[in-house]
Amino acid sequence: MRILAIPGSLRRDSYNTMLLEAARRLAPSPIEVDVFDGAGQIPLFNQDSEGELTPGTVLELRARIRAADAVLIASPEYNGSITGVLKNLIDWASRPYGQSAFEGKPVSVIGASPSRFGALRSQETTIGVLTSAQATVVGGPHPVKQVFRLVDPEGRIGDPATLSMLRDVLAELSSAVTLDV
Repeated sequence: MRILAIPGSLRRDSYNTMLLEAARRLAPSPIEVDVFDGAGQIPLFNQDSEGELTPGTVLELRARIRAADAVLIASPEYNGSITGVLKNLIDWASRPYGQSAFEGKPVSVIGASPSRFGALRSQETTIGVLTSAQATVVGGPHPVKQVFRLVDPEGRIGDPATLSMLRDVLAELSSAVTLDV
């Protein structure tokens, strides 16, 4: 089973990318987690660029979402909401109208933040946007609070409770795929 993991941050030392890398390391066979690293190459959404003018990076994103059995999104919270990079990525992947790459796709949303809220508001907004994009949202939200306290000296998430949550999320996605939700 293949899970496409999408970070909602472009930051080099993103806590949310660290979460996705932890999920990749934890994934039991036959689950394979593929972390998408091309969000920074996706141009701002412009409906005039749909169709024959769709950028190649967007076509690749859509193809990778469609090829995945499920999607795992990890994103921080900017000003109490979804990040611009993640919203832009979802907008492109859900277009053109009626052809969303997310349609029927099991998707889970997690998020880490230095705050005491753990990107909860961002996750709630992201879940709403994904529902509009025809995704099948599984579980969540899954806030990771004060994430800076959970990172070891090697830049890895090692907190047992967080790793347990990631295992649970992978199991939820696996069940959703198996049940063909």
